[in-house]
Amino acid sequence: MVDGKPSERGGKLAPAKAWVPAEGWKRLMTELAQPSSDDLFLVRRKEGDQGKLFHHRRRLGDGQILFLVNTSIEHPSAGTFQASAGSVERWNLQTGAAENCPFNAMALGPAKVVAVSFELPPCGSLLLFLSNVPLEPREAVAEKVTEIKPAGEPQIRPVAPNVLVLDYVDITAGGETKKNVYVYQAGQFAFQKNGLPRNPWDSAVQFKNELISKKLPAGGGFEASYRFTIAGDPPAQLSIVIERPDLYTITCNGQTVSATKGEWWLDKAFGKIDISKTAKGGENVVTLKAAPFTIYHELESAYLLGEFMLKPAEKGFVVVPDQPLKLGKWNEQGRPFYSAGASYTEKFNVSSPTGRYRVGLTSWYGSVARVTVNGKDAGRIFHAPWECDVTGAVKAGENVVEVTVVGTLKNTLGPHHGNPPLGAAWPNMFHQGPENGPPVGTAYSTVGYGLFEPFVVRQVE
Repeated sequence: MVDGKPSERGGKLAPAKAWVPAEGWKRLMTELAQPSSDDLFLVRRKEGDQGKLFHHRRRLGDGQILFLVNTSIEHPSAGTFQASAGSVERWNLQTGAAENCPFNAMALGPAKVVAVSFELPPCGSLLLFLSNVPLEPREAVAEKVTEIKPAGEPQIRPVAPNVLVLDYVDITAGGETKKNVYVYQAGQFAFQKNGLPRNPWDSAVQFKNELISKKLPAGGGFEASYRFTIAGDPPAQLSIVIERPDLYTITCNGQTVSATKGEWWLDKAFGKIDISKTAKGGENVVTLKAAPFTIYHELESAYLLGEFMLKPAEKGFVVVPDQPLKLGKWNEQGRPFYSAGASYTEKFNVSSPTGRYRVGLTSWYGSVARVTVNGKDAGRIFHAPWECDVTGAVKAGENVVEVTVVGTLKNTLGPHHGNPPLGAAWPNMFHQGPENGPPVGTAYSTVGYGLFEPFVVRQVE
C-alpha cells in the first residue's frame, strides 16, 4: 500500500521526499538503487499530492503486474515509480488492449531498471505489465486536441416513465383507523393489530422457517389507501406498482384493478397495475385490502409510473402534464424520484477520420454514462477525466452520438426523510417520516442527476 508516503521493496516506508520528474530519475536511481538488486520497487509521490494512492504488485515468470489506484473521489494523484524490469506495457482496463506506455530505462550493474511517471485522476487507476524483456525506451507523445462542433442542439428524452413515490397511507386494522401515516409506521401498526409485537421482517433474520410458519389469529387483516392528486386529465399511460399485488384485493377509485400478468418493475415481486382507465382528475385513492392477514403482508411504498411531471405541493406532489426534458438536474424538472436515465443525442460531421476520437462530459452527475455512436455501443464513462474513446465507431460523414446518463435508486427508493447523508442507506434511515404527512414536496431528499452542459467530441492526433 502506498498512501501519503513512498514505499520501497519489502513494504517498508521510506522518508518522504519531493517528487522527482522523469528527467531526474537517473540521479535518484543512482542514489537509492542497489545495483545487485533484481527486485527493486520504489514509488515517489508528487509533493503536495492529496490523492489516496494504493498499489498491488504481482511477480510472474516473465515479468510483473502492477496495479495503481487512486481512491480519492476529489483529488488526483501523481508521482513516479522505478522497478526492476526491461520494459513497460499499459493494459487498457476498458478494452483489454495492450498499449504502449512511455518509460525510461537503464542498467544498474546486472539489473535492468525502468522508470514511469503516472498521473491518476480522482477514482482513476492504471494497470501495467513490467516485462523482463528489455525494449527501447518510449517517449511520451504530445497530443493535438481539436473539438468538433455539433450540427445542432442536443435532442433529449427520458428513457423510462416518470415516478411518484407514495409513502403515506390511511390504514384501518383491528377496528382502529389512522390517517396520513408513513408506510413504515403503518406496517408496524398492521402487524401489531394482527397479533405480533412488530414487523417480524424488519431488521431480522429468519432461522429455517420460524417466521413463515407462525400461526396468526384468524379473521385478521387491514385496509390501506394511497392518495395522489392529478391536475387536469390523467396521463394516457398510468400505472401503479404494488409489492406482491397477488396478496391483496386492490381498487382504484372504487373500481377493482389487478396486476397485468408478466408485467413488473425493478423486481419481479413489484407488480404493475394499469390504472389509466380508472384514474381521474383531482384526488385519486388506491386501496389495498388484506384479508385474512398473513406473515407476508408487509406494507411498503407504492409507485406511480407514467408520462407526467411532478409539482411540489404542501402535501407531497401533484401530478401535472408532461414537458420535454432539458439540460440540467432532473429533480428540478418535475422528476425528483426519477433515476432510470436520460438520453442526450447530437450529430457531428467528420469529413475524413484521422487520429482518435473521444466523447467527453464537461458537467454532469450520475452513476454512469453509456455512449453509443451510430447505434453501436462505444463504452461507458464512470470516472475522471470523464471520457470515452469511440474511434472504432466513427465514420466519414454524419455521426450520431448518444450519451445516456443514469442516476441511482437513491432517488427512487430513498431514504427520503430526515436529511439522510449521501453514500449510506442503513435500515433505520427508512424508519423516519414526518407525522401527518406527506411533508411539503421540497422536503424530500433527492439528488440532482443529469447532464448540465452538452457533451463534446474531440479529435486527438
